[in-house]
Amino acid sequence: MTGWAPRAALIALLAGCSADRPVLRPIIDAPDPDDDAYPYAGLTSLVLTVARGGEGDSVTIPIGEPLELGGAGYGSDIVIHLSGLAGEIETAYGRTCAADLTPEILDQSPELHLYLSRIVMWAPEPGEVDSQRTGVLAYTLPDGRAAFVGGWPTPMAGRFDPQDGAFVELPTALETRQGAVLAPLADGRALVIGGVNGDDDGVALVEVVDPRPPDQGLGPGGPLEAQPGPRLRDHAAATLVDGSVLVVGGEAQERSGRAFSPATRTAWLFAFGDGGVLQEPRQLGVEATLARAGHSMTRLGDEVGADVLVVGGRDETGLPVAQAELYRPLRQAFETVDGAVLLVPRWGHTAVRLPGGSILIIGGMTSTADDPTPVAVSTLELYDPVQGVFTDAGTMPPSAGLNGMSVSALPDGRVLLAGGVDAGGDPVATAFIARLDSLTGEVNVSPTDSLEVPRAGHGAAPLCDGTILVVGGTDDAGAPGSERYNPPSTGRR
Repeated sequence: MTGWAPRAALIALLAGCSADRPVLRPIIDAPDPDDDAYPYAGLTSLVLTVARGGEGDSVTIPIGEPLELGGAGYGSDIVIHLSGLAGEIETAYGRTCAADLTPEILDQSPELHLYLSRIVMWAPEPGEVDSQRTGVLAYTLPDGRAAFVGGWPTPMAGRFDPQDGAFVELPTALETRQGAVLAPLADGRALVIGGVNGDDDGVALVEVVDPRPPDQGLGPGGPLEAQPGPRLRDHAAATLVDGSVLVVGGEAQERSGRAFSPATRTAWLFAFGDGGVLQEPRQLGVEATLARAGHSMTRLGDEVGADVLVVGGRDETGLPVAQAELYRPLRQAFETVDGAVLLVPRWGHTAVRLPGGSILIIGGMTSTADDPTPVAVSTLELYDPVQGVFTDAGTMPPSAGLNGMSVSALPDGRVLLAGGVDAGGDPVATAFIARLDSLTGEVNVSPTDSLEVPRAGHGAAPLCDGTILVVGGTDDAGAPGSERYNPPSTGRR
């Protein structure tokens, strides 16, 4: 077990009480002074706010004075905000995750960590995380911690907790595979499905990972639960509202040593029985309307029976699929949507649901029957679930990653696109912010601070304090194993 220690514990831990009301002194974690994201350069004052629901008591503190706010009230879901001001301009910001502050909890002397750095900047996170790992799968736990699973050539299982600034490597021994898909579950566990091993054989094992802390789960990393499963690559998965996991398409291998089939229409359902135990995977009696491999699947909502949008992929002949379809869980049926045709058919892309429900399609590869050479796609498309159509939403910049990038939702509704492989096939360090213009229907893509090193195939997860953490994705042994992005305070208060 390894841990990332706070780099700059500048303030003592949450402490004491004053006249029966707590005095709040958060522990401040910050980038190193020689890093561009170091927050204190040029600051004239700090504003410390203790709030619930975005409003609360605050105090402005000159630089060099103790950071504390006395007489704060007790309550649940308390958040401590800290803004660094240069004159009247906020150049640095950080906040804690929400915490309950009661006399009983304060008697236990809890520590509340607050990550403070310059806004819209990346900074390396120290710690013993191997950067030379691609295909890292990441997701956010229900409590706002981040989980990182898998990777090639050495799989990992780890958990980062922004509430104590520490990364914990879990002892779970995962199957070595690349090209697996990850399906997060509502309780914090996740399924790892499919992929191939070092011999290019399909991995016929579905693993349940449990990165929750011991007080929430079964203990660090498990125990690991597994079931025999289909040998698949280039498949896609979506977690349904009822907690089951739908897997569709991909290329299938009958058994070890055999060739993989072309793209399939097969659908599998992974469900859980009593005590949340994974049942044996079940092949559905219905199939997708079109064969696909390298496609995306996106649930269109959080209500019971929400449809799943299936987009793109390659067909049995290797050509990209333009027609989209829906899986309707309440009827256990697939159906195509008239007019839901990609403007640029593609595979290997990323799909993300935006506030308001539209689906943004990013990157991927395309080809034609006349020219089968794969070409990276820079065109952005939006799917309107009400109209059932795709529209042109703009173009990715020439320096952006189009494959293998991370796509993370920011607290203010925008999307962070980081790293990846560009149109020329080279890994990049560039990062961009995508924002949907509700008036024009276009997606505005603007540059933000670049990663410390080029990364592709890294894992990225939003944290409960609003920052984004990425892990892995490089072949540079000297590169930082992880980096953290600090968005503006908008949407985080």
